[in-house]
Amino acid sequence: MAWSTSQLAELAGTTLKTVRHYHKIGLLDEPERAANGYKRYGVNHLVRLLRIRRLVDLGVHLSDIPSVEAADETGS
Repeated sequence: MAWSTSQLAELAGTTLKTVRHYHKIGLLDEPERAANGYKRYGVNHLVRLLRIRRLVDLGVHLSDIPSVEAADETGS
């Protein structure tokens, strides 16, 4: 399954501007582009975006998300 940026944003309950911001600050990797130049997001991008949104909803600041995830991976 592949989605456009706007479709991904809609599925995650956020905005196109938010997705672009997450790309800009390095929280969400940009996908490869299709032959027509459009970004095509997969399930892994949706899961990542949903995780970011959930952490933000829980009060985690965007700049703290990488350290929260690192601690989660190490079990700290």
